[in-house]
Amino acid sequence: MADLSGKILIVDDDPDHLALVGRYAASGGHNFQLAESGTEAINQLKRFDFTVVITDMIMAGTDGMQLIRHIREHSPLISIIAMTGYSNDYSYTDVIKAGASDFIVKPFPKDELIAKLRRIFREKALFHNLRQELQYHKDVSAELLAARNTVQRANEVKNGFINTISHEFLTPMNGILGFLELLTETTLSKKQQEFLRLIQLSADRLLGLINQLLDFSHSEDRRHRQDINFQPRSILDQTVKGIAPKAEEKGLKLSFSLDHDIPDALQGDLNIIQQILNSLLENAVKFTERGEINIHAAVEQKKAPDGIILRFSVRDTGCGIPAAKQEEIFSPFSQADEYLTRRHEGAGLGLAICSRLVPMIDGRIWVKSKPRQGSTFYFTARLRTLNPQSSSSILSFP
Repeated sequence: MADLSGKILIVDDDPDHLALVGRYAASGGHNFQLAESGTEAINQLKRFDFTVVITDMIMAGTDGMQLIRHIREHSPLISIIAMTGYSNDYSYTDVIKAGASDFIVKPFPKDELIAKLRRIFREKALFHNLRQELQYHKDVSAELLAARNTVQRANEVKNGFINTISHEFLTPMNGILGFLELLTETTLSKKQQEFLRLIQLSADRLLGLINQLLDFSHSEDRRHRQDINFQPRSILDQTVKGIAPKAEEKGLKLSFSLDHDIPDALQGDLNIIQQILNSLLENAVKFTERGEINIHAAVEQKKAPDGIILRFSVRDTGCGIPAAKQEEIFSPFSQADEYLTRRHEGAGLGLAICSRLVPMIDGRIWVKSKPRQGSTFYFTARLRTLNPQSSSSILSFP
């Protein structure tokens, strides 16, 4: 089919009026073809592509109404201007309902026709650009979806590998630690005892890295909260006692405190809260050479939906974190510059795990820190309030 895209087909069985409309179209810079009947117009529509059809309504044989209906059935994207007069056969409403885009009343001036054609071509250009834009966004969305699926599959493979290899490491590590324990019960020279101490220290560090990799892998698998009832003070006390031996080895003062308005009994995902607190405390001990570490719990929002929002903070007097690095440290395998020294060994996963866990308790995590002035890590958790006297299943520790 020949390409007459952007062309006009003018249809009228009055040769003089047909020629007049053709001159009008030419004066507006439009390319056009002429048809002296509805039947001839249909034949040309089969052979060529047109953008606009200007047709008289009252014609012998195939009239304008029949032509409009044919165009709408076979070429719905063509715009149609109906040239109408005062006729008892068709009203303006009939013409528009049949599918005409516009109408013009005979006799009409040239400028009126040119203005209508200009509007139609402008609207078609805008529509064409819009379709291209929509197609572009559709293609981009498809590419983004494919990329997301690729990343998701890659993450699944990566996490599966980490999970598998970490479990494989655990088996020989348990054997090494077991035999090291047996060696401590044998008679050893002082030099051998020192070697054994260094081996145990390295094994413990390696075991810690393996467990951190497992925690990181499992943090992506977890999707739902596992709420239980608990006493906040009891949980903080138990958490501090768990990390106390490491703090005492470095001569650090370790303490915790709660605001007086925190309820005695709450309901929430205690496992997540404890995992985040443990990770933040371990970081604090690792990066603090002297001074103190404090855990504090406060009410951030007392009348939150379904309960309250608690804000936990872990403050240390350690090396601090440069401002430029404070966002990066929550990314996997990322550490601040000073964290890369041999004194501060680790995989850089603890804070990344925390950042994955806080959304599960409807919370957020952030840090305030200055180099050589210590750091304070904060996170929030949405919890339900309970009446301790009416609950028979509140988890607490001696």
